[in-house]
Amino acid sequence: MGGHGAVEFVVVGFSGGQIDQSLAPALREQVEKGTIRIIDLLFVQKEADGSERTFELDEVAGDQTFAEFRGIPQEIDGLIGPDDVAEISQDMPVGATAMIILFEHAWLRDLRRAVESSGGQVMFTERIPGEIVDAVEEAAAKAA
Repeated sequence: MGGHGAVEFVVVGFSGGQIDQSLAPALREQVEKGTIRIIDLLFVQKEADGSERTFELDEVAGDQTFAEFRGIPQEIDGLIGPDDVAEISQDMPVGATAMIILFEHAWLRDLRRAVESSGGQVMFTERIPGEIVDAVEEAAAKAA
């Protein structure tokens, strides 16, 4: 029996060079509630010459732009690799910043154990983005 919940790779992009600090408390809240466990967190900025600059939170400890993100725990640095960064930054506009998060759905650990203990197994999972669910719900409401 395994011990992890599903792990998700999420990229949050910002068209300007600034990341909205209000995102940090929302992220921290989910970690403190035990809903998610951040495995790795990395920032990437697309430079004027098209190259990318990456940095971890500890590298910008003195930068007020990232002050609210300080202290958000992450388990392992370096799991988000150069190939991931290259693929993500390829479509980013110059001057944009992205936050890349690799996190575990910690709440799924207990559910996974229960499924396995009962003799079952997860056969299929698929992530449906919230925007799609919102659009379907809105269309259904209009049709009703």
